[in-house]
Amino acid sequence: MRFMVMMGAVLGVLCLIAAFFMAGAPQQAALAGMACAVAIIPYVGWRASQIDDDASEARKFRADVLALLKDRPPTQ
Repeated sequence: MRFMVMMGAVLGVLCLIAAFFMAGAPQQAALAGMACAVAIIPYVGWRASQIDDDASEARKFRADVLALLKDRPPTQ
């Protein structure tokens, strides 16, 4: 997934550079928007999957802690 983010960044830069050579402002704006989309969308997908992985690790950690607390003898 990280490769896709890097490829999106490279393609975004190429689109942005191409936007500087367009004749009119509407074409420049369209290419700048495409550059942002090509760079941002893969990054957001990668971060979302990373956050989901972190959340599942946190749930597993909490379950392990609760299991250890249940096994502990009561204190007086």
